[in-house]
Amino acid sequence: MELQVALNNTSFDRAGLPKDCKDAICEYIWNGFESGASKVAVRQKGIPLREAMSIEVVDNGTGIVYENLSETFGTFLSSIKNESSIRIKSQVNKGKGRFSYLCFASSAEWKTVYKNNDIYQRFSIKTDSMDRSKFITDEPSITQEHEQTGTTVEFPISDARTTDQLSYTNMRQKLLEEFAWFLYLNKDKNFSLEYMGIELDVSHYINTDLSTTQTALIENYEFEINIIIWRKNVANASKIFYRTQNGEIVAVENTSFNKNTVGFSHAVFVSSEYFRPGMFFPQDIEESQLALEQESGQRIILRALKKKIISLISEALKSFLVLKADQRLMEMEKNGNFPSFSEDVYGQLRKKDFQQVTRELYCTEPKIFHKLNDTQEKSILGFLNLLLSSEERENVLQIIEQVVNLTPEQRKSFAEVLQRTNLQYIIEAISIIEKRISVVENLKSMVFDMTSFTNERDHIQKIIEQHFWLFGEQYHLLTADKNMKTSLQEFEKVTESAGNTTVSTLSPQETLQRIDVFLYTQRVQEDLSSEMLIIELKAPYVNLSLDVYNQVVRYATTIRKEPRFSGINRTWRFFAVCATIDDEVKTKYANFEQHGKKGLVDIIGNFEIYALSWDDIFQAFEARHSFLLERLKIDFTQISSLEDDTNAPISRNKVTELANKLVAINA
Repeated sequence: MELQVALNNTSFDRAGLPKDCKDAICEYIWNGFESGASKVAVRQKGIPLREAMSIEVVDNGTGIVYENLSETFGTFLSSIKNESSIRIKSQVNKGKGRFSYLCFASSAEWKTVYKNNDIYQRFSIKTDSMDRSKFITDEPSITQEHEQTGTTVEFPISDARTTDQLSYTNMRQKLLEEFAWFLYLNKDKNFSLEYMGIELDVSHYINTDLSTTQTALIENYEFEINIIIWRKNVANASKIFYRTQNGEIVAVENTSFNKNTVGFSHAVFVSSEYFRPGMFFPQDIEESQLALEQESGQRIILRALKKKIISLISEALKSFLVLKADQRLMEMEKNGNFPSFSEDVYGQLRKKDFQQVTRELYCTEPKIFHKLNDTQEKSILGFLNLLLSSEERENVLQIIEQVVNLTPEQRKSFAEVLQRTNLQYIIEAISIIEKRISVVENLKSMVFDMTSFTNERDHIQKIIEQHFWLFGEQYHLLTADKNMKTSLQEFEKVTESAGNTTVSTLSPQETLQRIDVFLYTQRVQEDLSSEMLIIELKAPYVNLSLDVYNQVVRYATTIRKEPRFSGINRTWRFFAVCATIDDEVKTKYANFEQHGKKGLVDIIGNFEIYALSWDDIFQAFEARHSFLLERLKIDFTQISSLEDDTNAPISRNKVTELANKLVAINA
């Protein structure tokens, strides 16, 4: 028999058929599921370069009914399956899906088995692109009893590029996007999609951390609610599927949570014995009160159910946005669009405050940061930082509202964040300052009042390793109490200056010199300069003599021997720190007074050597913090001593206990 579709070849080209072979194969897979199949398999036949290649789509559906061919294959833009298509697809093919082969194959052949009056019958249908409006079919023949119904459609493939495009590797993502929701919807019915011998596993496409399943009890009816968050976009996203206990869909509704700007791809599957086929179900539960006036009980149940669903989606969206916000903030900082913050503890507190507010702002309305170029993003973030750092902090909300309309709930939430983070920033800053003052005041007591019992290795060394901020906020600890070789090797790692050899010019004796504290600036300055600080510590009862001074000079001389460490953009500073300084060393100050650097006793190129007392160190700390200390009005006399018993006689054990307490302070 020959079927002639009432359409010429040119009309097919204007009918909106798939132009991509991936889309075309998906159409044939859908045809299988729409025919009532629970299993669809796509297979490749033939061996490349050895025999003819073809692709076949096999399903176990009801088959193609020969008696209905005039209403199926004999029509275009019409199909008796459209009603079922509307149930399971966001876009129906309107009876043209069978022509999808035209974009990748020269012909198509269907072999189908259907059941007619309890008799299984088989026949085939052929068509080709040369006369695409014509279908040739043979007469049905009776097959063996108890044979299963189903259809196989086969397409010859002559183009190697098409074969490659239709490989599992290239099709996997497309199949997940198209069918993940549908396979999950029918997982209780054991639906499956096999592609090139591999069954598609949709569980890998579900974000299990954010997805949830809950049971709601409403008016003595149980509703199982499955909130599914997909890892990427899928077809039919942002839908609620209401199903009977047997999995039959009674209604489909939009969730109104389609956050395209952040890719919040989700679906809701609700199952209950309450739902029954053919029951009245309004398109919008919230706005269809009049239609439900006569069924007030149903209105109450559906409204309560929708409220529960919205609540669950909202919680999932909040968690999703927090993760997205963290990713977005990392991108902003990586792209160099973040404002600059100083490396000291106060700068980092400001950065933390800025990050928290920006994160909350993103979670409140992601559209603010959507599709911004680097200049736009940097401008918004810079302006936000200026407002947060000024007395106009509360005006951030007013400005944001001019950019995007916030709901009352969003406005209230964001206003609370602004207030909370500001207070949190102040509290954390004060806490850190108080801890640091406590360290300084107790360290003073050890240096000046417990002099004879305080030593370098057990007390001073350990305290400075933990609280090296005493010498400047810009520094980071590289090594402590390590020999010269180890210290320089660590320095090579952080500066990526390692060559084929390591500290090759140093003698064995020089490599064994022990450095008490080695600090460095982690961030290179705009002029590509960097700064290193090496500190030599002594017990409080040791004077800073010429011997101590010469020890530091030897450190500097040793490092200067290594060409890779003596470039003009590197500034090396060496501090010798004792409680008192001998006059022989103090006389060296006069030679370098013109440089205006307190304690400087020698300069060799970009190597500077300092002789400093502990009092110099403490005064420098107070000078750097004078503005904050004056504003906060902290009474130094109220800083409590960490000694357990201030009246107990001073001893080595007492000093050790105090040192351990100072080391434990996180400041």
